[in-house]
Amino acid sequence: MVSNEMKILQCFLAICFILVSQKSIFVWSQNLAPTFLSNMSVVRVSEDAARGTTVFRIAAEDKDGDPLVYGLEGELASIYFTVDTTNGDVRVKEAIDREVFANSDDHFGITITVGDGINALVKKMLHIYIEDVNDNAPVFKGLPYQADIAEQNENVGVEIFKVFASDSDRGKNGSVTYQILELIPSDDAELFEISKNGSVFLNGRLDFGRASIYQVVIRAVDQGEPDAKYAITRLIINVIDIPNRPPEYLSLAYYVRIPENLPVDSVIITVTAVDGDRGINNPVTYNINGSSAFAVGNTTGKVTNIAPLDREVMEDLITVDITAFELVKGIKDLSAARTTTVSILVLDVNDNQPMFYSMLGVATNTFQASVPEEPANGMPILHIYAQDLDQGKNGTFAVFLQGSDSAAFNLNQNIVYNEGTLTVQVTNSEALDFERNDVLQFQMLAIELETKERFSCVATIRIVITDRNDNWPEFNQDYFLLEVPEDSSKGSSVARITATDADGGRFGEIRYQLSGSDNALQTFGVDPLIGVVFIKNQTLLDREMRQQYFVTLQARDGGGLTTNAQIEVSISDVNDQVPVFQRKTYSGFIKENEVKNIVQVQAFDKDQENSANSEITYTIIDGGLARHFIINASSGVISVLTPVDRESMDASLNGVVQLIVQAIDGGTPARSSMVQVAITVEDVNDNGPVFNQSTYFVAVPEDHQDGCVFEIWAWDRDATESNRLVTYRIEDGARGQFTVTTGTGDQPRTACVRVAPEARLDYDWGPHRYSLSLAAVDLGFDPASYATIQVDLLDTNDEPPVLMASSLSDVRASENGELQTTVVTVQALDPDTDAELHYFIRGAGCLGEKGRRLGSSLCKDWFRLMERSGSLVYGGPVDRERVQAVWLRVQVVDYNTVYSSNSSEEGHIKIIIADENDNAPVFSGAENKKVVLEFVTEGLEVAVLEASDSDTGENGAVTFHIVAVTLNVPGASPVNKTATESFYIQTSLNSKSMWEGSLRIRNHLELTSEGCWKIEIVAVDGGIPRNTAHYLLEVHVVNRSRKLQLVFDKFPGSLLLMEKQILSILNTAVPGTSVISSRFLPANKTSNLKRTFMDVYFIDGNGLVVNPDVISGEIEKNVSTLSSLIELGLRSVGSLSSRLKADNEAALHRVIFILAAANITSIALAVLIPLCIRQRYRRQLKAAAAISVAELTSVRRNPMVFDIPGTNMYTIEGSNPIWNRTQISQATGSFNEDAQFDQKSLNSLDDNAIADGKDEQDYFNVREPSTDKSQEKRSNVFPVSARKSDSEKAREATVLNFLTVALASREDRKCTEELKSGEMVQLFNNDRSNATDL
Repeated sequence: MVSNEMKILQCFLAICFILVSQKSIFVWSQNLAPTFLSNMSVVRVSEDAARGTTVFRIAAEDKDGDPLVYGLEGELASIYFTVDTTNGDVRVKEAIDREVFANSDDHFGITITVGDGINALVKKMLHIYIEDVNDNAPVFKGLPYQADIAEQNENVGVEIFKVFASDSDRGKNGSVTYQILELIPSDDAELFEISKNGSVFLNGRLDFGRASIYQVVIRAVDQGEPDAKYAITRLIINVIDIPNRPPEYLSLAYYVRIPENLPVDSVIITVTAVDGDRGINNPVTYNINGSSAFAVGNTTGKVTNIAPLDREVMEDLITVDITAFELVKGIKDLSAARTTTVSILVLDVNDNQPMFYSMLGVATNTFQASVPEEPANGMPILHIYAQDLDQGKNGTFAVFLQGSDSAAFNLNQNIVYNEGTLTVQVTNSEALDFERNDVLQFQMLAIELETKERFSCVATIRIVITDRNDNWPEFNQDYFLLEVPEDSSKGSSVARITATDADGGRFGEIRYQLSGSDNALQTFGVDPLIGVVFIKNQTLLDREMRQQYFVTLQARDGGGLTTNAQIEVSISDVNDQVPVFQRKTYSGFIKENEVKNIVQVQAFDKDQENSANSEITYTIIDGGLARHFIINASSGVISVLTPVDRESMDASLNGVVQLIVQAIDGGTPARSSMVQVAITVEDVNDNGPVFNQSTYFVAVPEDHQDGCVFEIWAWDRDATESNRLVTYRIEDGARGQFTVTTGTGDQPRTACVRVAPEARLDYDWGPHRYSLSLAAVDLGFDPASYATIQVDLLDTNDEPPVLMASSLSDVRASENGELQTTVVTVQALDPDTDAELHYFIRGAGCLGEKGRRLGSSLCKDWFRLMERSGSLVYGGPVDRERVQAVWLRVQVVDYNTVYSSNSSEEGHIKIIIADENDNAPVFSGAENKKVVLEFVTEGLEVAVLEASDSDTGENGAVTFHIVAVTLNVPGASPVNKTATESFYIQTSLNSKSMWEGSLRIRNHLELTSEGCWKIEIVAVDGGIPRNTAHYLLEVHVVNRSRKLQLVFDKFPGSLLLMEKQILSILNTAVPGTSVISSRFLPANKTSNLKRTFMDVYFIDGNGLVVNPDVISGEIEKNVSTLSSLIELGLRSVGSLSSRLKADNEAALHRVIFILAAANITSIALAVLIPLCIRQRYRRQLKAAAAISVAELTSVRRNPMVFDIPGTNMYTIEGSNPIWNRTQISQATGSFNEDAQFDQKSLNSLDDNAIADGKDEQDYFNVREPSTDKSQEKRSNVFPVSARKSDSEKAREATVLNFLTVALASREDRKCTEELKSGEMVQLFNNDRSNATDL
């Protein structure tokens, strides 16, 4: 008893140690409050979401699985949203306008709540970000837009105005760009430009004379999608005409000589300035600067001396500055000024004559200037410097112009004092006309006035007039009428039309251009230099389609002046149209021998009416019987000229006369067309039927019934069927055996003599010959025509052949039989002496196992039937593995039998294919298999191999044998092992009719280190000769710490289906290694979480297991591999060592806690154990009885385990139904289950609750193998002998094995984590327990 108590205590301490190592945690259970998911912080809602639209869902979870109630709080939440309290769906209550929340970064916050009805309400702030939509159009600010711009060059390229439009949308929806849609007036559409930011630029020079105001139509458009929104406004630009040019003096410089005794207030020179702006002509005032001796008239510009001049006191040369001011009308304080210098030389004596100088100071007597024609009157065209070096009156001289051309000019001054600048001005601009005279020449004379010497000087002035574009091109007429034939060729000239321009040079150069409709411009063109109008596209010249074209000829000179002339082009007719008949064909009708008008044909010609081109004449030009007809040449009426005999017409014409009528016009050359006229000649019944001979002979078989015995006809010359329709009758000799019918269809004139329906001809009992008298008559003539028919009877072959039943019995044929070898001979009998029998295969059926029908294509060519002899021979290779039996439908045919229904007979032959050993075993896996072993025990099932053999019987029976075993240990040479010292294999037949080989470990196999076992296995069939197949299996013994554990959000069953795909991804992630999966473990069997652990090992080329931490690092670096695994449900990657290191500290605390609990439990057990001795003793007896009927069971091809009656091994599956076996009572005859001292039920169904069907099954039970070597098939029951002398040792070994396996197996840690208190009691109530019970 003490020993038993110690064992129980040892078991309890072992359990405590397992719980500590496996990180079991004992916590008090309490109801937890729900929590929001991590993504419940920010949501986005589109502002165009409609009312009632679900925009997001409140996501929360409750660890206890309590029903949750969702809610919203806050003023904004109540305005804009409603929530479904059951599922958390949030819907839009009122449309949200993002622009309302623009100042708060387009978002606002609401409070979301969730409650489970038990704990306090959980709340969280949720930020609602509103997504913008393009629901606002741009709006212009600061309207109206108006700008005043002066006409000055400085504004070109400078921003003159800026518009601005705002859009309250965000991003592209609120990004505004600008466009100029229209400019009014639109003479220069590119005058203004607008940038994307709304700046308006001036691209050209403003001219007040062209336009004083501009309207710029501007559109502001946003970048929203799919439909942008826009706004339109107008910018008014007023052009200000300002004096942008200062006054211009008529002389570039003023120089004057005066005598020193010149009277005060004498006008010594007149300064003249005009407004530089020709179109304004503002008044000009003058002011003199820096001089006390001279003054200038404020408005006249006359310079006078206001003080006496004393040459001896002052300098010889005096300079004064005179400024001309231009007053701008209407603008206060705005003026322009220009200053000129007047040089005054005080003269003394007269000793020099007047001289003329160029403005460069060179003395000359010839001057030349160039001026455009018709300049403005008063315009200065030439400046000449005149000087008399004398002083005073001696240097004063008069200047004037002379000559015929001088009348158009004058001088700015006629009196020069000593020196001065003379300006030649235009006084008569009309005289300066380039077209009349391009050069004017005259003289300018200077002569002293007050000296006795009267010195003088003459200069010649030559004025060259340049041309100006002041004349428009002129045509000699405004409207031109042209005519062109419609058959004109491309490029041919229609007419030359030119214009003249009085201007010369480039202004007189004229270019021509046509304008008009697209069709006219495609038809005609013009030479731009010489004005020749020509044909551009002759295909469009068709008078019948268009008779006139109208185009405008434009003449443009070199200065851009244009003149237009209208051209009307008429298309003259040519004979290019053929006559066209109103119909494609014509038809008429007459009776034979009849004369009348038949039909009228008509044709039309589209050429010009009432001309020879459209005048048509008709003629008959062809026809076999054209001589019988005539046509009116002008009207087209066709009449009969001579009568037509219908019977004399060619039969192929079918009574229709085909005439060809030609219509020809009178044009040159003439054009014609033809039409076919079909005239039908009606037949008249004017002929009787006639036989071609008087007597006919015919032979008829005695079995003739249907169809004609003899066909005969009488010929009627009438052409139509109705007139030559003939009827027949038998008037004598039929004896009731024959009838006659008149033919129908294709042979209406044929008589068919046939056997009467009620009669039967009999050669043996009836007459051999019949003589029939046959009469023929048509509908129009009488009497009839007669003929005699002699009918002779013939004997026939009318018996069918018959197949012999003896030749149709089942036969056997060996597969792979020799070609052309006879299998069986088919025989038949036919009583007819002239029978000719032929044999055929009309169908084949392929039968598989149990008579299952297969496709006929598999065996249709295996056998052939000799046509004349009936021998059935091999026609091709026969394979029993494909088809087990062949069913043939055979037929015999008598080629001489006249009745098709009696000519043949069919029968069936079944050929059973006998098997031969011609197939080798085949393993179910094409690739060599690799497995891993985490621990080694006796009898442990390493792998299960499947093989099949297509043969049957002994030929298909497969056994497995180990051929060679090689051990590869890292760092050592390979070692060959025998099967007796390593592994053994058991052969069995599984439920899929596949032969299985269970590879197991020998009891004395010892492995202390990692290595790779390469096992060559052979599958041998039972046939003669024997066929074999080889298979190489690699078994890697590994350290459990080197496995890599992958965690997936999948159920084990689902993950098992994806195993190959996962291994393929892992193989590509770490090249040079092979990946082997060890097992799948549910994360938690008692929860609904679909999370599974997948243990894998990576084997390198040397057979070593790669460190899982290295592999984990490689996977994490490989983005492609990691992404693929995550798509398959991967949640984490780790190794056993990395998980254990993180838990060392927590494990220490748990050890202390569990040891304390163990002490308390030990004290409790010391008190309770004596009370339970009797009951425990009885349970030991029950266990001893149960162990005798224990059964080994294979669960998913994993190592074998005990099925112990009364244990909870099958709690996950639902129950353990093994307990109520009858063998128990047989093994323990003295045991009474109903004894009063043990009332507890021994049926495990009483305690084991049915597991939830959603829980995943544990596929990886660690099972102990049987010690009975006599059993070879693991699908059978393995009885275990209950050796009474060794019972104590067996119990101790079981407990020790339980502890060893439990501590070594990592997956059992998952089981111990779920250990319940009831299961712990069960552990102490069963001595023979195993790791699976945990």
